[in-house]
Amino acid sequence: MMIETTETSLTIRRTFDAPRERVFRAFTERGELEEWFAPAPGDVRTEIQTFAPEPDGERSIRFHTDDGRFGSDGAFEEIVENERIVYTDRWVNFQETEVDSRVGVEFSDAGDGTEIVLTHEQLPNIDSVGGAAMGWENSLGTLDEVLAEP
Repeated sequence: MMIETTETSLTIRRTFDAPRERVFRAFTERGELEEWFAPAPGDVRTEIQTFAPEPDGERSIRFHTDDGRFGSDGAFEEIVENERIVYTDRWVNFQETEVDSRVGVEFSDAGDGTEIVLTHEQLPNIDSVGGAAMGWENSLGTLDEVLAEP
């Protein structure tokens, strides 16, 4: 995995040992996403409230911990099957501030696997970039484990 950051964005390149269709499905199917999309696996339970992966389709996800809950809301801007996803993301922690940003994921063949290039941009500052990087690293690590399951 390779991570590049700026003051307001991050780009992650990661290759998974799974076909592109399978990796794309993990990002676009509700049940699949609930299995791996959590910023702190094991400590967080993911609950997808609304998830319509189509242009202008809404997405609303809640994360539950022993200490409370936080969420991610937004809308899909673009979905190109097995190639690209773009969505807005409003990170809400229900106690402090909201952070509006944008996420894009490109999917391409890499030998027998799939490379994703995930770009999370329009973050407000370097602290938000660091938090997003940590959350994505954890989530994508869990995704790697899920994809390895038979």
